[in-house]
Amino acid sequence: MVNVRGPQVLGSINTTDTYPALCQLQSRHRAQRVIEGELQPPLITRKHIVSLPWDNRYKDYVVNAGLYGVHQVGHIQTDSELISALVERWRQETHTFHLPVGEMTVTLQDVAVLLGLRVDGNALCGRTDLDWSAVVTNLLGRDVDPTTFRNKSKVAIKMSWLRNNFSTCPENADDKTVQQYARAYLLMLVGSVLFTDHSGDCISAIYLPLFEDFNEAGKYSWASGVLAFLYRELCGATDPKRKQFGGPVLLLQLWSWERFPMGRPRTRRNCEVPQLGVGDLERRPPLGHRWWFYREYAGHITCRVLKSYRKEINDLNDGKVIWLPYEDKMHLLPPICSENPSLWRTTAPLIHFWIVEVYNPGRVSRQFNHYQAVPPSLGDTMDELHKIINGAGKNWVDTHHEHLQAWEDREDKCLVDQRPYDHSKHDEYLRWFSGASILYLRSPRDVPNTDISNEARKITADIVAMCSAVTDQQTKACALDLLYKCKEAIKLIVQPVESDDDPGPSSRPASKRARN
Repeated sequence: MVNVRGPQVLGSINTTDTYPALCQLQSRHRAQRVIEGELQPPLITRKHIVSLPWDNRYKDYVVNAGLYGVHQVGHIQTDSELISALVERWRQETHTFHLPVGEMTVTLQDVAVLLGLRVDGNALCGRTDLDWSAVVTNLLGRDVDPTTFRNKSKVAIKMSWLRNNFSTCPENADDKTVQQYARAYLLMLVGSVLFTDHSGDCISAIYLPLFEDFNEAGKYSWASGVLAFLYRELCGATDPKRKQFGGPVLLLQLWSWERFPMGRPRTRRNCEVPQLGVGDLERRPPLGHRWWFYREYAGHITCRVLKSYRKEINDLNDGKVIWLPYEDKMHLLPPICSENPSLWRTTAPLIHFWIVEVYNPGRVSRQFNHYQAVPPSLGDTMDELHKIINGAGKNWVDTHHEHLQAWEDREDKCLVDQRPYDHSKHDEYLRWFSGASILYLRSPRDVPNTDISNEARKITADIVAMCSAVTDQQTKACALDLLYKCKEAIKLIVQPVESDDDPGPSSRPASKRARN
């Protein structure tokens, strides 16, 4: 047990006190509203089903564009409550999640491995000062009409227009026509899964010129562009006034499932599990594909609410976090998932058209199995750049020239410290972090009644003793199942009962519970 000095508990701090060093923006963070007792509803997550049918004639074009992995992952149901709980832990100051176990974040490695997106390539940037009606006509082969763009917008294409015009590619279509349909599919794919806006029914046309030449599209660093968009959404969502969360919601959810027990689903019974590591090496699916068949969640529905997730995050410890989830799976994945691993630790800025975000892999060195030193003083996370909003009529290549040059120098900006992670030296980092940040998020509503809490622990201890005394295996399995159900019910009204490092039935399959 690491002995940390004075961990900060969000909810025990007087709001007039000075916030910890890493939480200087706490007063305008949605988590602050939680500790003040204000009910914060979960964010509305914006992620769409790719509603254009797949046609195998698109395959080569989508592969060449570097987005086949995203197509392979498929549609996965969004857990808005889990996303909201993670947003409460995100810090604009560091671009990391602040957790009881330290700082963690979504990295370029995660984007490459989970979605199969290229890291090494041109920054995802271009011009938005184009005649978008002409672009649509030229690249999609359709004349623009009043139903093409959203009202008062010259760039937001309605998804209904795409569906009405590109649902079925003609059987006798020539190559030019198939390419137009493939571009429409790619536009729907990136607009529905990677760069979802808050409108709910439109996709920006700014991505369409990227697909004019499919081979050139494959030369972009889609991974860095997606990560920039995610960071911007996370930073914006910490504003308590924000109601929606867009962008690569799927990426954030898969990242959480790979590393944490809360909300992690289980497979349906009699469901055939897709095999990784089979088929053509170049076109194998990325790791995120393994989650598409997980359609059911273990435990009661009340386990998947924001309050419950908040408690589970408070209860995280080293034994519940999978720090290196990919190391035994990389050989099963396509080469694109492991290309240029040194760039996973570059400190070059992340760029997506109007978005520029700081990337701080040194703050999460443990995620790369490297020595986690106490990070230097807070750097600039470009708060001024957060004020830049998207809009047509900009040449972002000129606007972000300095940052684009920094991305060009990405190989020279990689971290060089190759010392391996050493858990025996991790205490120093945790002592620093516990005093510099807020480790536990607790609302006044979550503070337990001491008498009830003590009685609940006594009841749980009695049930554990009774289960231990049972010798018949079938009866014991039923008793343990009952124990975990009681434990979940108790967690809804008091602090989580500490008994072991087991993540509980909200995350564990019933078959595993029965075996223990």
